[in-house]
Amino acid sequence: MRSRSKRAKKKRIMIGAAAIVVAAAAGSTLIYWNLPGTRAGRKLNEAMEYMTEMDYVHAEEAYSEVLSLDETSIKAYRGLADDYVAQARYEDAEEILLEGYEATGDEVLLQNYTATVLNGVVNAINEGTADFASMNQCLDVLEKAPGNENALGLLQTCAQRILIQEDSSRMMLDGLDGSETFSQYASFMDRMLLLAEADPATYGQILSQCAVIQASKVYMSIFNADAYRSILERAEAAGVSEAAELIACLDKQAEVSAYFAPMFAEFEAGNFEAAKSFIVSEEYTAIRDAFIEGSMEYWHGDAYVPVTKEAIVFLQVDGQWMFSYVEDDVLAQPTGAIRVLGQKMKDLGVQRSSIEYAPAYERGHYYPHTEYEIVYWNTMVSGIATDNTNVVSRMNYRFAEKIYTAEGMEANMIYDWGGSNEKRQKE
Repeated sequence: MRSRSKRAKKKRIMIGAAAIVVAAAAGSTLIYWNLPGTRAGRKLNEAMEYMTEMDYVHAEEAYSEVLSLDETSIKAYRGLADDYVAQARYEDAEEILLEGYEATGDEVLLQNYTATVLNGVVNAINEGTADFASMNQCLDVLEKAPGNENALGLLQTCAQRILIQEDSSRMMLDGLDGSETFSQYASFMDRMLLLAEADPATYGQILSQCAVIQASKVYMSIFNADAYRSILERAEAAGVSEAAELIACLDKQAEVSAYFAPMFAEFEAGNFEAAKSFIVSEEYTAIRDAFIEGSMEYWHGDAYVPVTKEAIVFLQVDGQWMFSYVEDDVLAQPTGAIRVLGQKMKDLGVQRSSIEYAPAYERGHYYPHTEYEIVYWNTMVSGIATDNTNVVSRMNYRFAEKIYTAEGMEANMIYDWGGSNEKRQKE
């Protein structure tokens, strides 16, 4: 009886041990089933099935849960990017691929990111909607994949289309023609310069194209002159030698604008008498003669050369850059213009010195409009003296008030306008 009891007890012990083993095994299975890696794997399979079924909403949820469990899952990053592309959410696809690359360092994710970004740029170019955002997308790629040839090529194409319109660029007018683009350009150029300053050999050509805009005419608001000068100076330091001429143009423009600023103030106050001493001064006559002789540097003009306070245009003249002031009310709000007589005009062998002033007016509403002209000249050809036999030639001022209407112009003239020789006499 004792022997049978021992055997029963031993059997109960073995059954209990087996139950413990089974329970332990079940517990291990449960733990394994709920490990983050295992759960991530199951969710990844679910997401892939959803993608096969084109159920992109549930696929996105599943891929997102995978990444919450395992932020290094390359398959989840790629799958979620594919899901976004299928939903035409291209920016989201770019962001998740970049996030995945930064989290994992995986080169395939980087390649997928650059391809997705650049495909968006290509689409914008083909659709005619490429803008500074497209150019910045190219820089996004180049900052992550320096020297990427596809990005460089697309950036060059964008620059040609965005910075130039029919051989001219108005991008730097910044509001004067109704656009607001200079701030976008300046922000883009700051990023472009950082790349070029670090690697001039790779980025020198595209930097030159963007800093020295490849158009025959480049319009710029004078308000933006200092900011553009800074861009050009950095570009020159990075090896863009073509920037030097534009910097010289800006130096000359600043000099000219500062010189004429007091005369603008006098004219705007209605003090036309101030022009008398101004137009016979040594500096003014030097400006006049430089235009007549064709020796003026960087400042382009002929006949009546305008000076304005709002905008200039860079011009290619005989293969070099020059500038002139913009007096076109389509391109700038006309806040007043001064015009210098810069052509040969002699009276009995004496060169005239002349200045005109056109006051401000509301753009598109020119008429009626009054302009003013002050001339220092040889009065013997004024039309007043009928007999110049034995008459001494004398210099004096003429003042003209010209009233323009849609029907024509009416001039009120004072031929001998208060100069020392207002009363002429025979000798």
